[in-house]
Amino acid sequence: MKSLRIVLVGLLVFLLMASIARRGWSQETRRLRFAVTNPPHFLPIWLARNAGIFSKHGLDVEIIFMRGGALITMGILSGELQLSGVGAESVVAAKVEGGDAVLLACPLDTDLVYLIGRPDIKTPDQLKGKSTAVTRLGSSIHFYLRAALKYLGMDADKDMTILQLGGGPEIAAALETGRIAAGILTIRYALPFLQRGWPVLIDLSKTDLKYPPSCVGSSRSFVRKNPQTVERFLKAYTEAIHVIKTDAALAKRVYAKEYRESDPAVIDKIVTVYAGLFKSVPTVPASGLETVIRELAARKPLPNDASRQPDFYKDDAPLQKIIKEGWIEQLRK
Repeated sequence: MKSLRIVLVGLLVFLLMASIARRGWSQETRRLRFAVTNPPHFLPIWLARNAGIFSKHGLDVEIIFMRGGALITMGILSGELQLSGVGAESVVAAKVEGGDAVLLACPLDTDLVYLIGRPDIKTPDQLKGKSTAVTRLGSSIHFYLRAALKYLGMDADKDMTILQLGGGPEIAAALETGRIAAGILTIRYALPFLQRGWPVLIDLSKTDLKYPPSCVGSSRSFVRKNPQTVERFLKAYTEAIHVIKTDAALAKRVYAKEYRESDPAVIDKIVTVYAGLFKSVPTVPASGLETVIRELAARKPLPNDASRQPDFYKDDAPLQKIIKEGWIEQLRK
């Protein structure tokens, strides 16, 4: 009888501990791996970590640097990256091939991007037969290069040799040394050339091009299985964008630290520009996706009618849920 009581007491203790553990598990910090590349587009991610916003929302986010959106999309498809920063170009390309990739939020509808030539390049025709560069084939920079050359009446795949150099700093260095005749550069890496008066062959911000360069991407399977984690992430993400827009001093400190920038003029310029460009409500723009779909369809047949529609590549539901619940309005109070 005594042994039975001991067993029953032990069972009760076990059930109590299990109940406590389950409550703890449901509230535990969720660990995520989020990949980024060079551009300032990812300032909300760095700020959310530095300012404790991810922790506030119960997330432990490991930020991983990777060279190129195409590589990041491969990480999403493999399941190694649960949520990550990725351009629309690589997600659309992966989805068309049957990959499980989806866009959840896009903080930018456009970007400050310039095709800059060497000082001896006076006209676009002088680029033919010469070299240019991208981070990786299939990346947002590759998309920008094709778009820029198309505006100039050229075919990127036929008229120039395209090198894969890994990142914006490497493209800038190749342009500086003459390894390439022209480079497609976002404002951070274009600034030194603009200041010295190097020829701007085209400023894409002055065209009608709409393209979301660095969005929050995931897989539909992860979103479906982890709705609360996705919701918490989007709350932290939108809160970080709000902070960038309202606390310039903090945003500049984070930018200087994480992008290893020491020039106050550059820091002020970059943070000011992107604080204005970031959308408070980072919806995935249908018009931007249509641009990517048209560009891809011009190069290869799309598999079906669904693949020609923006909704095939995005999932608005998680972001719309926190909007309808008043989260964005709460941030503005």
